[in-house]
Amino acid sequence: MPPSRLPLPPRLCLPRLKHNYFFCLTAWRENKPVSEGFCNRLRNIMALLVIGLLLALSSLTAASAPDCKDLVKPFMPDDPKLVFGKWVYALGAGDPPPYHKALEALKSSWIHLTPTSSDLLVTLRWGDHCFNRCIFGEVNATVSGLTTTFSKNLSNHKGQLLQTCSDCLLWTDTFRNGDVTGRYILQFTRTGKVEPKDVEIFKKQAECLNFPKNFHSYDGKVELCPDENENAE
Repeated sequence: MPPSRLPLPPRLCLPRLKHNYFFCLTAWRENKPVSEGFCNRLRNIMALLVIGLLLALSSLTAASAPDCKDLVKPFMPDDPKLVFGKWVYALGAGDPPPYHKALEALKSSWIHLTPTSSDLLVTLRWGDHCFNRCIFGEVNATVSGLTTTFSKNLSNHKGQLLQTCSDCLLWTDTFRNGDVTGRYILQFTRTGKVEPKDVEIFKKQAECLNFPKNFHSYDGKVELCPDENENAE
């Protein structure tokens, strides 16, 4: 009586299948007799292995790529002090088109966030270089949970921070000026420069929020407007 066949260890199964598959392929090419049923079953097993591998790879890719829900989730750092200080405009997009085009006139810009005696108020200062001159301003912004509101240039703004790269500040808001409404997404960094990988993430976030794909960026050619209060702080 022939000895019973023991199951192959798992690590030997795939090489054995591969060997048998090429055995069937060689026999078919050389017109050697071989069990057709055996080769058909083997071919089906190999096909299932390939399909399983492709499904595993696709699931890994999907798991590693964040979806829009994660990319545009409102964010506030555990330590609010991380948002204070000076930030330089780096990337931006607007909607509808006239407001997106208006960013072309913004040659450089900075903002400065300072805490106040109230946990609900933050002082926002800015220096915008546009129309060949510097425009400065200062307002108090009200913070309520993850939402911040303030008035600037006769417009009422309401917005939130979004998750972004380290040493970066990503702001998106909607604003109303009379009957006119619009919205912006603006990326700031401490230096005005952004790593290429972070630019790609910004593009995805802007796309998730249906902003124009041809976003604007600070090229560093126009110097920042002077901040007279910077040395006094």
